[in-house]
Amino acid sequence: MGLCSWLRERFRRTDDVPAEASAARAGARAEEPETFGCSAGSWVEVPPFVEVDPKDHAAACVVASAIAAGDRPESTMVVRRVSIANDEHRRVACVATAIAAGAYEMSSFKVKKIYKQMERGSEHAA
Repeated sequence: MGLCSWLRERFRRTDDVPAEASAARAGARAEEPETFGCSAGSWVEVPPFVEVDPKDHAAACVVASAIAAGDRPESTMVVRRVSIANDEHRRVACVATAIAAGAYEMSSFKVKKIYKQMERGSEHAA
C-alpha cells in the first residue's frame, strides 16, 4: 500500500462518518467543566482580560496611537476595546502552573480556562 492510497483510504473513512456521530463528538467536547460534586450552574469562567474604566480609555488610546504612529505615521488607527490583564486570572494561573510543575518538572503547561465557584451567600454557620 503506497502513501497516496493510504491517504485516500484515510480520508474516505473520515468522510463516511455519519453526521449524528460527529455532532455527538462535538457536543461531548463542549461539556461543562468538572464540578466535583457541585451543581454545574454554580461555576463561572474567570476572564483573562477585563474592561478598563471609561475614564482611563483616553490615556490608553493615546499611548497605543503614539506607538502605532511611530511605526507607520501615515496610517490611521481605531481603538475598539481597551482591556487589561485580570489579576485574579494571572494569579490562579501562576499558582496552578507552579503546583503542576512541582509534580512534573520536565513538562510545560498552558492554562486555557479558569473557573471559579459562584458565592452562594451566607449558608455557612460562621
